[in-house]
Amino acid sequence: MNNVISLVNSSQPEISEHDNWHLVDAIENSEAIWPKSMLVIPFKEWLESPETYATDPKAFWLDNETDVHLVEPWLDKIELIALNFPKFTDGRAYTQAVELRTQLRWRGELRAFGDVLRDQLTHMHRCGFNSFAVREDKDILDAVKGLTGISTRYSGSAIEPEPLFRRRAVT
Repeated sequence: MNNVISLVNSSQPEISEHDNWHLVDAIENSEAIWPKSMLVIPFKEWLESPETYATDPKAFWLDNETDVHLVEPWLDKIELIALNFPKFTDGRAYTQAVELRTQLRWRGELRAFGDVLRDQLTHMHRCGFNSFAVREDKDILDAVKGLTGISTRYSGSAIEPEPLFRRRAVT
């Protein structure tokens, strides 16, 4: 994936110059594209026929109508889950992210991809995303500003469950 911003190893956004993950739209299209270990494969298709894939996957991508609880048996084996935003007005992937982080307690890399825009990044991060594949037609340097504009958040979130009034020290 190109145009990737990462918060995986840092609290400051980093632009990934060489992202090694390659999202494939179908398992049969994955044979000659990339080393198998770096493929992000469609979970729904893999779930229907896991025997078509020679090794255990390292990453899945989920459509926004997929129940994230179906992924639970593989959470300790995968490194990345990518959630699809087919259009910016469809926010179901926000709910999926919150469920993965809060209910399933998954701590791996959670990537937003699809129609991902600067104005969404702060909210995506608060829902649990820690990497973002920004739309190819958008300026990645401008998109980074979408993660750095707000320094104090008052309400709780998937990344900081306690609201500000509970985080403040009582003197």
